[in-house]
Amino acid sequence: MVKIALDLVGYDDLPIDSQLTVPGENITKVLAGIDMGTAEIMLAKQLGYDCVFRHHNLTPKMGHLGQLVCEDHYKKMVKNGVPTNVAQKAVAARKQEVEIMFHGNNFEGPAQTAKLLNMPFVGLHTPADLLGERTVEAKIAEVYAAKENPTVGDLFDAIMTIPEFERAPEGQRPVIWVGDRDSYAGKAVVEFSGGLAPEWEEVKAYIDAGVGTFISMHMDGSIVKKLREDNRANAIICGHMASDSIGMNIILEAWKKAGNIEYTCIGGMV
Repeated sequence: MVKIALDLVGYDDLPIDSQLTVPGENITKVLAGIDMGTAEIMLAKQLGYDCVFRHHNLTPKMGHLGQLVCEDHYKKMVKNGVPTNVAQKAVAARKQEVEIMFHGNNFEGPAQTAKLLNMPFVGLHTPADLLGERTVEAKIAEVYAAKENPTVGDLFDAIMTIPEFERAPEGQRPVIWVGDRDSYAGKAVVEFSGGLAPEWEEVKAYIDAGVGTFISMHMDGSIVKKLREDNRANAIICGHMASDSIGMNIILEAWKKAGNIEYTCIGGMV
């Protein structure tokens, strides 16, 4: 099952924010969710599931997430036109900041419960995020292929054809937080993967390199405020749970097609 998920994104190994916590065999019933803790593991055991699959994979390895964040953010910035020296300096401080953020967390609680109950337990973060990101990028590419100078509204309408965004609960659907429907989109960047969202120095470097619209799962309010004050770029915020659900659903469907696997979605899944 893990190999199927990795093959979907072209990875050979699990990234640092993903883990097979408790292995298992002959899996036929999966209980899946964005956030799955001790209560959900016990519920899965009680209801006869033989695997718990979560997106937010909170394990002690997350204490080293800073390295993944720095590497992924640097690569994406350079890919989108940010000079290498600017990208390097923009992410320089994040490694230790992220390590400090996660150092004091209690990550082992759900994992210990799964081990005690012998409940197969797997968490896939970056692979699912990448699948969601690529899904949105494909929709955005269709817009640019059809229209020379699309607006934010054009991009927004394309995004809303993705089922998870259509089904998202009221108040957590995609929204234009910076700019409006008639604003020209310019160059768009989809920011779903990379462990954590970009900080302001990264966002500013993107804008300086010509990015006109950010399409993100979520965005800190302070960055939204600065984007509005800067008045050069737009931001479409897609909603955290719906965005996470895209890749999770792709993985679950791949498991279903590959074997006799049924699944149920809870824990914030859309």
